[in-house]
Amino acid sequence: MNHQQKLSDKQMATLLALLITIMPFSIDAYLPSLTLIAEDLHSDIHRIEQSLSSFIFGVAFGQLVGGSLSDIKGRKNIALAGLSVYIVSTFLLIFVQSAEQLLSLRLVQAVGAGMAAVVVGAIVRDNYEGKEAAQMFALIGIIMMGAPLLAPMVGSMMQMIGGWRAVFVFLLLYSVMVFALYWKFLPKHKMAEPLPPQLFRNLAQRYGRVLRHKTALGFLFFQAASFSSMLVFLTESPFVYMKLHELSPNQYAWAFGCNIIMMAVFNRTTAWHLKRDRNSQDILRAGIIIQFLANLSLFISVLIWQLPPLWLMIMLIMTSIGTQGLIVANTQALFMSHFREDAGSANAVLASCQSLIAALVGFTTTLLHNGSAMVMAGMMLACTTLGIVLLMIFSHSIMRQKC
Repeated sequence: MNHQQKLSDKQMATLLALLITIMPFSIDAYLPSLTLIAEDLHSDIHRIEQSLSSFIFGVAFGQLVGGSLSDIKGRKNIALAGLSVYIVSTFLLIFVQSAEQLLSLRLVQAVGAGMAAVVVGAIVRDNYEGKEAAQMFALIGIIMMGAPLLAPMVGSMMQMIGGWRAVFVFLLLYSVMVFALYWKFLPKHKMAEPLPPQLFRNLAQRYGRVLRHKTALGFLFFQAASFSSMLVFLTESPFVYMKLHELSPNQYAWAFGCNIIMMAVFNRTTAWHLKRDRNSQDILRAGIIIQFLANLSLFISVLIWQLPPLWLMIMLIMTSIGTQGLIVANTQALFMSHFREDAGSANAVLASCQSLIAALVGFTTTLLHNGSAMVMAGMMLACTTLGIVLLMIFSHSIMRQKC
């Protein structure tokens, strides 16, 4: 009896969630420490904030490479290779002495994280279709919701215990645990094939086939836009919450946690509707409307007050970020439904384009920073608005379908 037969859907979802959880832990756990890192490394906080965009750039590259290689070498082999890169770079991050070292190693760390995490969508596509795939993505989302909720709190606690470097010690121990679990339990979906002589040409052909599928691209663009809106918040929130609103790192962690609670509520809502045969297009449409209205209200409130009351800002942001629970599982399922033979490549294109676009938006946000909350509010609204336009241009016919 092989491992594939021993894993139930919930067990498989848990295993996949543990891997993809590396991403929110890597991003969110060190956010409460950004100001302290800047002071310790004698750098401007906005330079340290760029390490977030640096990480997302690395994720994009890792996803692009890992996705297609997983079609050739197998999901398990690529997941373990990516985790190995992540583990080594995380160990080195514990000892960084400058902002440049931090940005460089975060880039390498992210390549490993991207290579490993990108196999999750392909594994789901290997085993599930249609609404079952959306339900699996939603189940993974429900299981991993604890990570972004706990990550800032864990980061704040690690900072109190051993300083900001202890955050990377935690990430190192977590990634080693995930490596061991995948080595033992992840089933192989295929035997590894030798790399073809024209590897890069083959990769380009795979990605070309995906990118030429116009009706699927709208879902890619909106997921990237929605993720970019969230990344704008992640980039600016330490400044807006801890500098402008003068929250402590612990208070920031609790304010941040409100977003994840709302995301979990919306994620659970997605799973509930899918089980009752509601189609993904309707759920996605609801998420789009809610996110747009939340970002528009945030922008208007900043126009009125410059710095809106904390309670109002938290309420609007948690609604905006929470819509990821309505959006991600459905955009993934609708995009991936167009690809079977190139599932790994398709998931790599989706994930890497999302990361690359978001990284560019995040980096632009740091350049536009003017010491107010307007940059965050304006960029979040701009991302969602552009995403809606592109979704309607490319995937309008699919969004109108009633399944």
